[in-house]
Amino acid sequence: MSTAEGAASLRVYVAALRKHARLVVVLPIILGFAALGGSLLRSRMYVAKAAFLASEPQSLSGSLGALSSVASQLGIPALSAVASSSAGLSTQFYGDLLTSNELLHAVVLARYDASAEALNGGKPFAGRLVDYMHAGGKTATDSELDAMTRFSHNNLSVTVDRTTGIVRLQVKTTNRKLSALVTRKLLDLVNEFNLRRRQTQAGAEREFDARRARAALDSLHVAEGMLADFRATNIDFSRSPRLATRETELIRRVAFAQTIYTTVAQRYEMANIEAVRNTPVITVLDGPEGLVEAQPRHTALIATGAFLFGLVLACALALHVERLTALS
Repeated sequence: MSTAEGAASLRVYVAALRKHARLVVVLPIILGFAALGGSLLRSRMYVAKAAFLASEPQSLSGSLGALSSVASQLGIPALSAVASSSAGLSTQFYGDLLTSNELLHAVVLARYDASAEALNGGKPFAGRLVDYMHAGGKTATDSELDAMTRFSHNNLSVTVDRTTGIVRLQVKTTNRKLSALVTRKLLDLVNEFNLRRRQTQAGAEREFDARRARAALDSLHVAEGMLADFRATNIDFSRSPRLATRETELIRRVAFAQTIYTTVAQRYEMANIEAVRNTPVITVLDGPEGLVEAQPRHTALIATGAFLFGLVLACALALHVERLTALS
């Protein structure tokens, strides 16, 4: 195409746009203002952030490790495997726990009071997340499942840093206080789960150690009885190397039985303490209270994008109309 032909085509396009100048000007403005109004009318979202480090108590970890070792020595591989796997949970486990059905169900059914948040805090709300999410379903169970799905997909974000072992979570709602309350509820549920798990494991270990302590005490009594009987029937055996060796063997059995009984009895007392301990298991690094961030609506960007889209659409419509007119 020559320069003259290109200039002619350009003049044709410009003439078509001038002919439909009202469409080219009005349509982008209408779309821009419509996008601006829609953005301003859209509820602002508030994001509450939290981070925690899951820390297993040293006493429980050491106790479970000792239980695994003793169970292996006693020939109970199943108990050894359970104790080894329970000695510590991976960081990814807590990430999956936060999106598990058990925790999500408890979160959407819990009641929250954020009715005081009206000014600079979003829409006031008091009730359950099932009501907040406007969950639908033929039955109550269907509504709860719908609320759980919507919350996990649209309102909850969980990230896991395997290098540092830190779990971060974010909850966003249209109410500043509600976001903080839901985030705190998630932290409490994780800690409650860990407490139950720790107490259950300690209770199982306590029962195991109680049985082993009784068995170890019986073995100790048997070894002490055998040593006492030997010494009662062999008062002087200084001239018999065989009897001296037998006494040494019996003394060694008593010492070994005493060591086992002492170890198991100490662990039994530790398990008793852990079974009733209610100290927090997770270490909260960032709490949600007072750190709720208002998400920007990006109003200017949305309005500008709608205006540019309207401009392109208006130009295309003007050229298309002009082409149809020329062909008719």
